Amino acid sequence: MKKVLIISYYFPPSGGAGVQRVLKFVKYFPQFGWEPVVLTVREDAGFPVRDPSLFSEIPKGIQIHRTKIFEPYNLYRVLTSKKKEESLDIATLSRNRSSLSEKFSQFIRSTLFIPDARCFWKKNAVREGHKILNSQPIDLIFSSAPPYTCHRIARQLKKDSHLPWVADFRDSWVGWLSAPKRWFLPRWIDRSMEHSVLEHADRCITVTQGIKEDLLSRNLRIDSNKWDLIPNGYDGEDFQNRKGNPPKNHFVLTYTGSLYGHRSPEALLTALEKLLRKYPQARSSIRIRFIGRVDPQFLEAFKQFGEVIEYIPYVSHSESIQALLDTTALLLIVDDAPASKSIITGKLYEYIGAKKPILALAPEGEASQLIHSLYAGTVVHPDDVNGIQNTLEIWLDIWKRTKSLLKISDNRIDQFDRKNLTKQLVEVFNRLVE
Repeated sequence: MKKVLIISYYFPPSGGAGVQRVLKFVKYFPQFGWEPVVLTVREDAGFPVRDPSLFSEIPKGIQIHRTKIFEPYNLYRVLTSKKKEESLDIATLSRNRSSLSEKFSQFIRSTLFIPDARCFWKKNAVREGHKILNSQPIDLIFSSAPPYTCHRIARQLKKDSHLPWVADFRDSWVGWLSAPKRWFLPRWIDRSMEHSVLEHADRCITVTQGIKEDLLSRNLRIDSNKWDLIPNGYDGEDFQNRKGNPPKNHFVLTYTGSLYGHRSPEALLTALEKLLRKYPQARSSIRIRFIGRVDPQFLEAFKQFGEVIEYIPYVSHSESIQALLDTTALLLIVDDAPASKSIITGKLYEYIGAKKPILALAPEGEASQLIHSLYAGTVVHPDDVNGIQNTLEIWLDIWKRTKSLLKISDNRIDQFDRKNLTKQLVEVFNRLVE
């Protein structure tokens, strides 16, 4: 069995969407002749959210090498008086820049933390990587980002070992949605790091075509033929032996994940308000459920709707999967920003795996195209209040008459099963080590 050294910051007990891609690859690699050796951070790292239940998905006997990391977000807490129990991540750091302490912390982040706030992990990770490479035969290096520090670690190990290296991009890099606005010098350094990774990786993987195009737009001399598209997906095993139990007396529309900043439910709330004003009796039959981390300003807006809107804080991945099955339909909200055209959030694929109709508040782009191609639901622009209201009225009327909505067919979605996607990645590996 061949061995692949996997470099990933996000790994259990980390929770959230960022951990799923690498975790599922690790889960299925052995079935295709590859033994994963994981290089990650210690379990006490400052993950935005934690989900220890994900440990159960790691195959027995897998080597996991954990190293210490200095997390500058601890300093950020001091500067901005954040409570210790408050989770911090890129989203948190990007949405509120009004106070002097916030502005100062943003300046520090954009100037010193290059390419990201996990840059201080590189030294320890490279040292541990050398130990791994010297202690056993490794056939290939695989790194997944963000954080992009993972690619910098892999770049150094590639340089020292001359092993083939596959760089996986879940997001683009310089100037991406969650990236800080850097002034000239740090931006030049950041772009140089990006170019070095793209130049020296043997293969580059992206989850959408738009991410590839964005990366190449700044790096015109990079070979456009060394790229592979392997999207995010859903794990069919997550849905096996589970039964959904949607309420019979309520039409339930469920959103899972983070909700903050430009990813706003404002138009939905306005549409809901108009719907309830037009049909007061709908208050007893419609429920909208938000599960995950939600900006406090949105939570405050939810209160005016009383029992119509239900909020559930972050839950484990397993509980989130069950919530997708225990609902009538699913709600997706995509940021109304230019870069969003190139984004297909990993959550969308799990929605697809649940086979429930999706109401997507999204601009035209790859996410909306995917939904249309699978006949997976209805796409409305995030600002189209009337379109949202009309869709809710139509779906609510269908549900009242049938107590259900159409499901997505299996033969359309099998291509996005994590096991099949792992097989695609293994084919990339095999070509490099033949």
